[in-house]
This record gives sequence, structure tokens and C-alpha cells, in this order.
Amino acid sequence: MSAPPEAPLRASGLGEPLPPGLQAGFLDQAARLGHSAAALLAGRTEVGYPVIDSVAAARDLVPVTPEQRRRRQSVFFAPEIALRRSIGQGVHDRLEAAVFADGWIDPTDETGAGRHFPFPAKATSVLRRTVAAGECWDVSVRGAEFGLDDLDDLLVFVNVGELVLEPGAQLAVQGNLLVLVVQRLVVTAAAGDGPDDFHLGILPTPFSVDPRRNRERAPDGLRGIDGVAGTHGRTARTTPTFVGLRLLETPVAGAADGLPGTDGTAGTDGRPGASGGPSKLADIYLGDISMAAGVRAVVVRAGAGRGLAGGAGGDGGAGGRGGDGAAEVSAVAQHVPAGRGGDGGVGGDGGRGGPGGTGGISSNVFLTVRPDQADRVEVRALSSAGGWGGRGGRGGAGGAGGAGGEAAAVNGPKALDGPEALNGPEALKGPEALNGTDGADGKDGNDGKDGRSRPAPPTYINEVSAET
Repeated sequence: MSAPPEAPLRASGLGEPLPPGLQAGFLDQAARLGHSAAALLAGRTEVGYPVIDSVAAARDLVPVTPEQRRRRQSVFFAPEIALRRSIGQGVHDRLEAAVFADGWIDPTDETGAGRHFPFPAKATSVLRRTVAAGECWDVSVRGAEFGLDDLDDLLVFVNVGELVLEPGAQLAVQGNLLVLVVQRLVVTAAAGDGPDDFHLGILPTPFSVDPRRNRERAPDGLRGIDGVAGTHGRTARTTPTFVGLRLLETPVAGAADGLPGTDGTAGTDGRPGASGGPSKLADIYLGDISMAAGVRAVVVRAGAGRGLAGGAGGDGGAGGRGGDGAAEVSAVAQHVPAGRGGDGGVGGDGGRGGPGGTGGISSNVFLTVRPDQADRVEVRALSSAGGWGGRGGRGGAGGAGGAGGEAAAVNGPKALDGPEALNGPEALKGPEALNGTDGADGKDGNDGKDGRSRPAPPTYINEVSAET
């Protein structure tokens, strides 16, 4: 990047031509990206897809001085970055250190690194760009533009001579590696204090890239199967005779009892949530920061996404109702007592809620500014929260016990004339003791645990850790 101009800070750069030094820096970066200087000076936007077939080719496109590389290497593997050295992300980190700092590719990483080349990249250069009030200039690129899926790393170069942010305007990237070179940044209004208030945003992918999980929504558990109702008791068969009812068969012990309902089955567990979308490495150069009166700082927001919520546990199935007992039978010289109602089935337990996904991972953010303007940049680096645990399923209701069999009729014959008040009831219910027992309700499933958070991205202004 060109040497900073000696001119004092302006309240606004609008309408002012770029100083020769800043314009030369803009055209130098455009030449690195293969863009036409004549087209850019004529006011056209140049877009290209540079071929990056090696680490050396990538290093040539990034305007990092040897001294900056040395200083960056000393801070590149902060504890939160070093912690993942042994997993696949560690290969990415070491590859990024070789491109943006002073790292080198370990021989054991060559196979893993080689499959990333040619590295997919998109480059945009424009001499002047005004982002209108309330607009977000999203410079992200998605894998479909390269015939890839969204699990692949993609690199975005944005080269701007003068970038003007009107009130509420933002520039953001979502989940791509970013090299942003702005020779003059003009900020016309302060950003608010909310998490979505910023001027420059290093944001996560708007989706999870977790290959182990459903990347949109963790599936809920399935509901348990309801129990089957018990069959009713069988009433003894009779036939009328001139002396009264006679049984047609020898009573079978227990035949008059209703059978119990079967138990409901448990709901299945909800599935774990996927990890949050990652935020990737960003390398930002601001040659000159020009702010309107009342603007204290350029706000840079960086951080990965919240983990996805776990799926809800399935509800337990209801217990089956107990069968009713058969009615009492009084026959000549024989008696079959009323049957007992069957017990209700037990409700199935609710499934456990799925655990929430972990917060997304973040990578380094490097900001290069004029030393006398370092206090004009405010970094808001945020940790990524874990996803909420899924709700446990509700236990299924226990099945109702079957009713006990009715007592035999004790009314006198209708031909007898007695006061109605003296007649017995037509059908006496069996004693409550014959009713089946209601089944117990199933237990509610436990809620899933919330996912764990991950640290905020390490951020540096001129290779010095930024207070967040």
C-alpha cells in the first residue's frame, strides 16, 4: 500500500480527487489483480477471477510488506487458533499463515494444501463506491459461482479508491476470506451500539458448514406409539328356561375380566444442532480514514455465528385403555361374578432434547491503518454463542383403567304392582374395587444441553492486539 498522505483529516472526502499517492496505491493493487487502469479511471468497475495456483501466487496478490509478515507470524497462532492445530482446520490456518504472514507449508500438509489449488477467488476494483444510506454492500461470493459447494473456502478481493459510507451504510462479507484495500474511507455517520450496527462487518456464513449435521435445522424426535386398548371381558352365555336363566357353558376363570391396555412407547431423542457458521480470515487496509463531525470511530464487527438449536424430543405415546369387565350373571343354581376392569397401559417417556450446536469458529482479522489513525478504529469482536438445547418431549398420558362389570339386575318382574320407590335399581354397577387401575403417565424427557460458545476472533490493528 502507498505511503500515507501528509494532509490532515478531512471532515468529508466527497467530491475531492484522490491524492496522487492514494491513486497510485489503488492502481498498483488493481494491476496485481489483473484489472485495467484505463477502465477504472474511466469510472468502470472491473471484476475478475484471478488464477491462484500456489501459495506464492496468493502471496503476490496481497499487499503485505516483509516486516508486516514477520510481525503477523509472531501473533498468528493465538491460543484459540493454535488449539485446532491437530484437526483439519489446522491445515487451513497454516496455509493462511503462509499467504498472509510469514508461515510455510509443512511437508505433512502438502497433500491437504494441494487440493485447495487452484484457489477459487473473485476480485473487484472500483475507483469510487458510495454505499447509500441504510444499504449493505455484501461482497460475499458463494460456491455456485465456481461450480463448488458452500463447504469450500473462497477468497474475495475488493480494491476501492474511495469508499463512502452514508448514514447506516455497511460493507460486509459473510464467511469468505477477505482482502479489502480502501485508499480513502469516508464515514458520514456514527454506528449504533447494537450487534448489527457497524461500518465494516466480518460476518459468518449465513448457514452452518457442519458436515455431520443437518445444516438447516436439527430434526425433532419422533412421537412414541400409543398403546393398544385391552379387550373387554366376555359375558357368560345363557339361555332362558321356564325356571330361569341357565348357563350354556362352564365358566372359565378370568374370562369376564377386561385385559390391560399395552404401554405407550417412548419418544425418540431430538438430534444435535449443527455448529454455527464460521467467520474467516480478513485482511483490511485503510489508507486514509475521513470522518464527519460527531463520528468517533470506524466500527469493525467480527465474529462467527451461533450454533443451531437441538431438535425437540419426541413426545411419549399414550398408554392404552384397559378393557371393561363383563357384567355379573345370575343363573339357576349358578353364579358368574362381574369381571374386573383391565389396568390402563403406562404412558411412554418423552425423548430427550438434542444438544445445541457449538458456536462457529473464527479466524484472524488484520487491520492496517495509518499509525496516527489507529485510535479511529473500534473493533467489536464477539464470541460465538452455542445453540439452545432442544426441549424434552412430554411424557405420554397413562391409559384409563377399564370399568368393572355391572351387577346382575335385581328388579322384580314388571307384572308385580308395587310402589316404584320399592323397586330396586335396574342395573347396579359393580364395586369400585373392580375398576382397573389407571396407567401412570410417562416421564417428560430432559431438555438438551446448550452448545458451548467459541472465542471471538483474534483481531489486530497494525499487528497489535485490538481491545474489543
